[in-house]
Amino acid sequence: MDLTGKNIDRYKVVSELGRGGMAVVYRAIDTMLDRNVAIKVILPEGGNTEKFVRRFKKEAKTLANLSHPNIVKVLDYGEFEGNPYLVMEYISSGALKATMGKPIPYAEAAATLVPIARALHYAHQQRIVHRDVKPENILINESGQPMLSDFGILKVVDVEESRGLTGTGRIVGTPAYMSPEQIRGREIDGRADVYSLGIVFFEMITGRKPYNAGTPIELSMQHLHDPIPKAKQFVRDLPAEVEQVIVKSMAKSPEDRYQSMLAFAQDLEKLSGASERITAERRAVKEEGTAGKRQKRSYLPAFIAASLLVVIGILTVLFGEDILSFVSQDEPPLAAATGTSAGVVIQTQPPTNTKPPPTRANTPRPSATPTVFVVKTFTPTGLPDTGIQPSNAGQVAEVRRVDRISVIRMDWVENGNWLINAGSNALSFINPNSAAVEHRINLPGDIPLSLGVASTDGKVYVLVNAGIRVVDMQTFKILDTFTVTGGANSLAASPDGKLLALGISDNKVQILNASDGSVRRSLRSNYGGWSVAFSPDSKLVVGGTSQGMLMWETDTGLWLPVLGGESTTIKSLVFSNDGTMLAGGGNGVIFIWDVAGGDLKFQSTGNFGDVNSLDFSPDNSMLVSGSEDGMVRLWNTASGALIRELTGHTSQIFGVCFSPDGKFIASGANEGSIRIWGLP
Repeated sequence: MDLTGKNIDRYKVVSELGRGGMAVVYRAIDTMLDRNVAIKVILPEGGNTEKFVRRFKKEAKTLANLSHPNIVKVLDYGEFEGNPYLVMEYISSGALKATMGKPIPYAEAAATLVPIARALHYAHQQRIVHRDVKPENILINESGQPMLSDFGILKVVDVEESRGLTGTGRIVGTPAYMSPEQIRGREIDGRADVYSLGIVFFEMITGRKPYNAGTPIELSMQHLHDPIPKAKQFVRDLPAEVEQVIVKSMAKSPEDRYQSMLAFAQDLEKLSGASERITAERRAVKEEGTAGKRQKRSYLPAFIAASLLVVIGILTVLFGEDILSFVSQDEPPLAAATGTSAGVVIQTQPPTNTKPPPTRANTPRPSATPTVFVVKTFTPTGLPDTGIQPSNAGQVAEVRRVDRISVIRMDWVENGNWLINAGSNALSFINPNSAAVEHRINLPGDIPLSLGVASTDGKVYVLVNAGIRVVDMQTFKILDTFTVTGGANSLAASPDGKLLALGISDNKVQILNASDGSVRRSLRSNYGGWSVAFSPDSKLVVGGTSQGMLMWETDTGLWLPVLGGESTTIKSLVFSNDGTMLAGGGNGVIFIWDVAGGDLKFQSTGNFGDVNSLDFSPDNSMLVSGSEDGMVRLWNTASGALIRELTGHTSQIFGVCFSPDGKFIASGANEGSIRIWGLP
């Protein structure tokens, strides 16, 4: 079977990427969204019976629901000429296999595998076992992050539902990395993946596989009966604790292995050198005294605050107690959005150079929808006389819509005269009264990542893959382009028009001069850089990371501790218009902090996935959120109660914002639509 040059539904097959006994993988173009994808087509040899197809679809749906920053996303599935296929993200930078064959320093190897172990732990929590963890299935994306691919969709081949995770006809896996229980055809759980990842760790450190044989049967017998080779015989100076991790992960019996992938991940973190630093600095903050009611923040000079942290860090090393876990505890799913009081909270840790995220941190990277604007206008056509309030939120309805428009980030500019949308390859200025796109600035070859609007200098700053584009809102032309550090994920412009803030994935937030893009200050942060924001007076800057929200004084760079959310990946941040509150969104949670004291006012939780965008109403009485589940929600900022859910979007929402007069809410989603909500 060779499908090169053919169309599989909306996917144009470009080239073959790889072929195995059961499937072939192609690179293809999604003609609707104009992006590269990978398509795995199950070959007829796989036994594509009606029962097979049913189970394939069931497994595909399950895999499509996996959402983790280090798991290659399943985008679509279907059948072509009777052969099931799976559509996935296309990762072009290669696989871990390309680096194998020579020893890698154990700390580097451990750091590489920590995100994979975290991803597997997440999958195990969803009751999904990978079954085929190996270097070929660990891809490296363009930013250098490892991505786990190829979850065992082929396990559906000849698998009987009643036999659990094992098959009656074929054993799923690769002999060189297969656990003994897989080889024996027994029922397996996540500990089988622990064994396979342990072998990958051994191979990275030593430059060779632990077992080698001429045939798969001989290799399988070695896994079953041969003792675990000592890695130290290949790497003479290997510390004993590294050998212990290998032995524990590769134990023949599942009962003797790590009993969870989380435990394995935590030991890998220690070997990478990250855990000790993070634990010490978290303990230092806790020992400052978070028990009892927190006093209002005292703004110490920067050198005094730094000295205190150093002293406490020394005491921490002496006591050596691991107080705080590196990962938040699992919580039972919540049936609906709920408002809760702050309760017992933990102060955020000082920023530290942390490794890639232990929790899901998937910054939205929406694909390019065709930039063709189809306007749907609903009555009434004029502006309402009153703004949206908690008392009338129940009457809010969709009043206008723009369809078939790529949406990545949105904001209101020029006192609400324009709704600006940064989409794939274009910046669009939308008239809110007519929902017409009246100006369009092409960004050829650019994918916008974030948007910053300065309210005083009439400029819009767009973070794209090539740098920062500076746009004049009077002439609608690009004035300049600033080169930025690689790994920038988010951008904000200070309200006074003087500064820009960049959230960098590699443990920092940069403050730039808006006039020329030069770096004014680099702030040590945690991994992520998922969101940044300035306070209304431009005196504070905040960053959303994989270990909570961090706050600094803009002028001095002094880090200001806050309470709550320290174990949460913060995807969105926004200050209230009066600067007294700060809202942050994570996975299934929204926080609102008191800015003056750094205290957590409340948090609201629910099963709504990542909160990608937040905005306060002009009078600060409400907060609007846009989330992964496609819902626009209105929250009462005084109580944290959910006021209203606005339905209509069919995919995750990337942008929400109140108009400056409070009469409209705009929301943009991945399906390629912007909806404007108001009072009828």
